[in-house]
Amino acid sequence: MSIVIYRAREILTLDLNCPTANAVAVRDGRILHVGEFNEICEYLSDVNFEVEERFKDVVIVPGFIEAHGHTFGDGALGRLVWTGIDDRPSPDGSISKGCKSIQDVIDRLVERSGEFPEGTISGYGFDPSFHDGRALRREDLDRVSTSQGVAVMNASGHLAYANSRQMELSGVTSSTTDIGVMKDQDGNPTGEFHENAMDLIFDQVKVLSSDPEKSVRNGGELLRQVGVTTGSDMSLFAAGRAFETYAKVVREESFPVRITYSPNVEEMSRLLDEKTIFPLMLKLRDESNDRFTFGPIKWVSDGSIQGFTGKLKWPGYCGGEDHGQLLLDEATLVENLTPYHDAGFQLEVHANGDEAIDTVVNAFEKIFNASPRINHRHRLEHFQMASPAVMTKMATLGLCANIFSNHIYYWGDTHRRKTMGPDKARRMDAAASAIRAGVVISLHSDHPVTPVNPLFTMWCAVNRRTRSNFELGSAEKITPLQALTAMTLGSAYLMNRDDVLGSIEVGKFADFTVLAENPLSVDPMTIKDIKVIGTVVGGKPTSD
Repeated sequence: MSIVIYRAREILTLDLNCPTANAVAVRDGRILHVGEFNEICEYLSDVNFEVEERFKDVVIVPGFIEAHGHTFGDGALGRLVWTGIDDRPSPDGSISKGCKSIQDVIDRLVERSGEFPEGTISGYGFDPSFHDGRALRREDLDRVSTSQGVAVMNASGHLAYANSRQMELSGVTSSTTDIGVMKDQDGNPTGEFHENAMDLIFDQVKVLSSDPEKSVRNGGELLRQVGVTTGSDMSLFAAGRAFETYAKVVREESFPVRITYSPNVEEMSRLLDEKTIFPLMLKLRDESNDRFTFGPIKWVSDGSIQGFTGKLKWPGYCGGEDHGQLLLDEATLVENLTPYHDAGFQLEVHANGDEAIDTVVNAFEKIFNASPRINHRHRLEHFQMASPAVMTKMATLGLCANIFSNHIYYWGDTHRRKTMGPDKARRMDAAASAIRAGVVISLHSDHPVTPVNPLFTMWCAVNRRTRSNFELGSAEKITPLQALTAMTLGSAYLMNRDDVLGSIEVGKFADFTVLAENPLSVDPMTIKDIKVIGTVVGGKPTSD
């Protein structure tokens, strides 16, 4: 048994009984004492302890918790060709430059095609909303190669693009009738695939299943670099070799973050016998440990608004078009979720559009009426377009909201001008309204849809600035303290782990994020610029 006292210039605990301190004592990976350094030394005067001085001139906060990300996918996609418009951090610390035009995308794919000598030339991150709505077409990607397959994943993860050779390899023709295979006026596939139709391409490409150990380690490093101590994998295929590798690597004491994962039973039911999935969920829940934890089970109710597949209420998208896809209606949600609710599982449903959100909340209301349960902590994910009325109902039902506040910066201008219009856009990602209604919230990045960076995510929720520096919905701005709480205690609550994570108080895991400055006292516009000094997980610095 060894005791280490970490000193800091300031410690923000988020414990109301001791809001600030300058020292925290750790024993066996947990917090033993919090307070003033001299007082803690006096408390421990009868035992041996070490004093760790490396953080004495900087600020310690509770470890950041990314409550909705795709750690494995982020690590895997990081090996592919980046085709997004923004510069992108890589696991090795380098930066991949953004592609500002479709020609840039083609040139980048050609330049790196030699990295895919036999398989499909694969990219990710493309977003038509930054190219005047122009999607990649088969003829664009045929310019990369006609002899080799080419496939690119959209930034949202809800659309994909393929060249003629890749469609040939995947068996996609004019006779393919799957919903989401886009066709031209002559009935020929354009090379664009929406939602479930993406599987026609990526089941054959298998970009996420190659070298799973490298994908996991890359994903963990991306989290560590930005101060995350507990990450997530929301929508995991929780079976097979890649999953087993994932579990093995994360359970290593040297792995720099804890992971909470959410199985996607819809996705798993495409390849596994449905009768085996429920027993598998029970087994995985029983096998959880402190480092690799079974979280909420996930469903997807609609797509993405920037991809025009999120389901909106009247008047729909700008121009009145109804492009949205309600992937699960109310009756189907009730049918699919009820067995897991009754068995005590925590549930989460992806819902972006206001119609999708209303549908999901109404389905939960029916489930609760038939089978009441306290402290269920069921969650709605992304939660872009919730109305005040539905938030009041959510608070009554005990539903939580995991808010994708990065949307405000990355797609705020797009939403107010091209997708939902200025009135609805003002209340997108409405963290302040949710808090006022009594809904427990978290904030997230949905990485790799946007880069994981909790300080940037907090900045988005606090300042609500778009790419053009437009302040989008000032009534929905939250305070830096509320943002920090959402990224720590709120995330821990939504993960059902607030008993051991989310604040710096006695008995909880000694998971800390170390910052150069106090995010509660700097100019709110500079929160995103605060330097991350390091992290501590289970009482041990992760950079050692």
